[in-house]
Amino acid sequence: MTLIVLAIAWMVGIFLADVLHLPLWHLVAGGIGLGIAAIVFHRKPRLRMVFLILCVAAAGGARLAAAEIPVSPHSIRLLNDSGDVQIRGVVIEDPRRLADGQRVVIAADSVRVGNAWQPAEGLALVTLPRYPERFYGDRLELTGALTTPRAAARSGDFDYRVYLARRGIFSLMKPEQARLVASNQGHPLITALLRFRDQARRVLLRELPEPQAALAVGILLGLQSSIPDEVLDHFSATGTSHILVISGWNITIISAALYGLADRMGLERRKAFWPILITIWVYALFVGATPTVIRAAVMGSIVVIGQRLDRPAHAWTTLFVACWAMTLWNPQTLWDMGFQLSALATASLFAYGKGTEALLMRTPLRAGWLDWAREALTATLAAQILALPLILYAFGNLSLIAPLANVAMLPMVPSAMLFGAIALVGGMIWLPLGQLLALPAYLFLAWLTEGARLFGQLPWAAVQLPPFPLWLLLAYYAIVVGAWVWNASVEEASGER
Repeated sequence: MTLIVLAIAWMVGIFLADVLHLPLWHLVAGGIGLGIAAIVFHRKPRLRMVFLILCVAAAGGARLAAAEIPVSPHSIRLLNDSGDVQIRGVVIEDPRRLADGQRVVIAADSVRVGNAWQPAEGLALVTLPRYPERFYGDRLELTGALTTPRAAARSGDFDYRVYLARRGIFSLMKPEQARLVASNQGHPLITALLRFRDQARRVLLRELPEPQAALAVGILLGLQSSIPDEVLDHFSATGTSHILVISGWNITIISAALYGLADRMGLERRKAFWPILITIWVYALFVGATPTVIRAAVMGSIVVIGQRLDRPAHAWTTLFVACWAMTLWNPQTLWDMGFQLSALATASLFAYGKGTEALLMRTPLRAGWLDWAREALTATLAAQILALPLILYAFGNLSLIAPLANVAMLPMVPSAMLFGAIALVGGMIWLPLGQLLALPAYLFLAWLTEGARLFGQLPWAAVQLPPFPLWLLLAYYAIVVGAWVWNASVEEASGER
């Protein structure tokens, strides 16, 4: 319990430091003073714990302040909105492919002033034509105007400037000219992984027809750029968008489903633990080990560990320690919507998974031949108890058909991934072999695409809710979490008797 409280204190400290704009050295000095106080009052447990909590909160705030990117004389953001400039830099992320172009993040290293190149630093989000394709590690020379990202038009609206700033990006560019200076300037391991993933993408696109090929690329490789907008709309309307991406939500639900499959096969959870855990991380490496994938793998691993541990308290401790570790590595992660949804979905499965399953056991779904439907619905409903309100607050889209669509479609995902992976491996060896092995994968992928289309075309499949205030969202969480804590404490007290 102590580790959970300290992890929460750390994240609260990060949040308060961001809201109050607390300076680094004040936080460092305060943290040291509070740490000394915790040592001095070590004989008074309660007082010592108060000082320790405040010390950890100060440390969290200091970590955020230390991660802030200062403005230096060489920062390219100083050139924003000042006309055309010429910069050179390296593509530091896998480019995002769009229908009409590609977006790359450039880490600038030099800028041309007059006839001489001078040192520069800072990140820029650059929009380029669709061709020629750019890759991670390409060093480019760009000519164009740097602009400042737009701020929110009014309070409560999405603030693109703040969103990019949390990624360390303060400049945009749509260059008039872009020239490749050098290739393979990134980390060799990341370069190899991303090139391998791109080759895998090309193989899948040649093995399967559309839109099943694009869906396979999204599910297996985490690349949504080739999925048609119409297909994306169908998955969004049916509340099954998590199927399309490699996210913590996705891996969390799939991990739960894999444990359910192991149970049906009569395999002890102790024996299934390591194969499932290893599969998650091999998969993460296969698709490129990007920060998003790593976060998803961490959350999926927590579910596997939580279901392996006999004591629920250990599972909760693992979840909060993982959240602490991710915000220690990058404190801006706390504002990442994917991180928030992953953490909430995982916590929701821990808190409400058994209760949801118990309720479904009172329905016709308790029949043995419907185990697959009950497990899919349990994972979906339990995860959405905490995650859905945040989705509604951020996007306002409520899918009324989501539970039924998830029951019909989610059990097909592991099979689609399995046979898709088999076809991919076969295609990497010999394309005709992969095309032959892709037939089973096509059947499951077609089930997903057609299911999303049929459910998504229902006139009442989804409704757009009006915006609601932040206090209402926080009140919901206060009531739901408070009720769960109260119920857990009552059950613990009853058990002790």
